[in-house]
Amino acid sequence: LTFPATSCWRRNGYILRKTNSVQGVFLHRGGAKMTAAGPRGRLRQAYLLFGTRVVCQATRLAWAPLLIYISKELNLNHAHQGQVLSSFSFGYLFTQVVGGMAADKFGGKPVQTVSLVGSSLGMLLIPVVVDYGYWALCSVYFLMGLCQGPSHPGYNAMAAIWFRASERGWVSSVCEAGPVTGTLLSLLIAPRLAATYGWRTAFTMFGLITTVWSIVWQHFAYSNPSEVPRENDEPNDEEAGVSSDCNTLSRKQLSSGNLVKHNKMINPAAGHDHKNSTTTHKKRKTEAASAQNQLHSAVQQQQQHDTVKTVARASSKFPFAFFTFLPVWGVIGQHMIFNTSRYFFADWTAIYYDERFNRNPETSGLLLSMPFAAGAMVQMLISGVEGPMIKRGWTPLDVRKIMGGSGFLITAVCLMMMTTTLNEYSFCFWLSLLEASLACHACGYKANYMDLTTRHQGIFMGTGNTVASICTFGMPLAVAAYLDMFHDWNGIFLALSALNFIGIFINQRVTVVKELHVAEV
Repeated sequence: LTFPATSCWRRNGYILRKTNSVQGVFLHRGGAKMTAAGPRGRLRQAYLLFGTRVVCQATRLAWAPLLIYISKELNLNHAHQGQVLSSFSFGYLFTQVVGGMAADKFGGKPVQTVSLVGSSLGMLLIPVVVDYGYWALCSVYFLMGLCQGPSHPGYNAMAAIWFRASERGWVSSVCEAGPVTGTLLSLLIAPRLAATYGWRTAFTMFGLITTVWSIVWQHFAYSNPSEVPRENDEPNDEEAGVSSDCNTLSRKQLSSGNLVKHNKMINPAAGHDHKNSTTTHKKRKTEAASAQNQLHSAVQQQQQHDTVKTVARASSKFPFAFFTFLPVWGVIGQHMIFNTSRYFFADWTAIYYDERFNRNPETSGLLLSMPFAAGAMVQMLISGVEGPMIKRGWTPLDVRKIMGGSGFLITAVCLMMMTTTLNEYSFCFWLSLLEASLACHACGYKANYMDLTTRHQGIFMGTGNTVASICTFGMPLAVAAYLDMFHDWNGIFLALSALNFIGIFINQRVTVVKELHVAEV
């Protein structure tokens, strides 16, 4: 017997559980120890994913302020800067789908490990290869992009397995605070290190920090709850309903009426419990028969719904039919618009301050970091929004539309206001508000990735991030060409504003919250 999304029934202390990643039915009764799949274990995995996203983003975006120092040393112009900044995204394009398929098949942990190790080596190599010219910089940054490509689908694949549907908005907000925090740290720390010790030392420090985090990740992270050491997996009554590492009842065991109690098999026909029985023989038989009847009723109910499909470990084949659904491309379209806005400012803000207001990275460090600090704080606040909204009667679809639409609307308005700024402080204010608004998408399209599929989560995120990365690859080249031709930043702001208004339309018209299945095509 197989079931889709995680759910459970409770009857006389038994937990009848459906699982989203392993075939079978799970029944539990309470133990005393904390399970790794319980609240504490899931919280640990969420913060490990958060830390990994912080480190990957910090190594990626430390290049933006440090490129100013490299440009002065190597005499790089706008075209050269655009080529260097786009080389990461070019490498990023090639490995996201493959990385998503690998995450679905082998788990998210090894995929994230590759991203961390590649980022560490790239940062440590830059001081060595820079003497060979800016093409050497492009090559190393390109290789870092190749290694970090699978990171995003790997994180989504892990989150879909570890966390329940009701926790998706929360875990999405926590993990999406990682890139914002990484951006904040890179823009705040990298210029200071470069000004004090030299930009080569800054690259080396980021590489060493990434190496240390790689070791922490490898030691404490698990791709799914079933990999947690067995001795640490004894759920109590409360945690049993959320644990996914359990004893499994086979078809033969179900047909013979066997049930699991205290991790031991009980045959209701025999009516015999071998461990400190405190109930009568008749009561045990009644409990077991009642639980089994409830199980079969649930199976019949699931078979009556067309939307209920088997969700087992995903195959390595690419699900082409899944990408014929319009909501899938609605999510990807919103992702493209988000990436264009987010990475334009992450890549070009330091250069904008330097050219427009004559503020180099070390003197504009606070102005560079404040917007991303605001974004990080709002991101953590957003993590607690979805639950209260649903309790007040809002549906998950309402949450996706309200949060996603608000994010695009505020971003569009801020971009228009940036064309009127007269000094760096007013620009910093609007940029801070813009970064705060981008946090809303954690409960918008980013959580919607997990709403639409569980089985193909890695491939879906890999494909979506690949398509969205086309924007982050082409945007630096387009911005560099536009600046060389027109020397005007306001035109870029207005174009980005128009894109965000398009994002509002897509969010409101295309978003759905349901599991999409290939069989429905």
